[in-house]
Amino acid sequence: LILAKHYSEKSLEVDSFDSISAYNFSLASILLSVERYEGVLNIPGYSPIPTILFWARKAQEGESLPIKGGATKLISIIEAKVKGHCAYCTKEAEGSSFKRCVRCL
Repeated sequence: LILAKHYSEKSLEVDSFDSISAYNFSLASILLSVERYEGVLNIPGYSPIPTILFWARKAQEGESLPIKGGATKLISIIEAKVKGHCAYCTKEAEGSSFKRCVRCL
């Protein structure tokens, strides 16, 4: 996974944009983050989620339909998982629009 992320990142540094490289980079990043941080992706101060979402949205802009579908699924899964949790303690925040649970308010 580390090499996959490295080579995908290297291919993104080239002038020509490739949606497959962007999608592979976002997938490798999320899998490495889940493995490295034991499933916790909402890390205060350092979260891989913005980078993953950025490259997944870039992959959506490409013309390859399977990549567009995979990127759309990845974005919806990440946003659904993150949306319902407190940004401070990562516990489930029920119905709060401020991204905080009742304890952290």
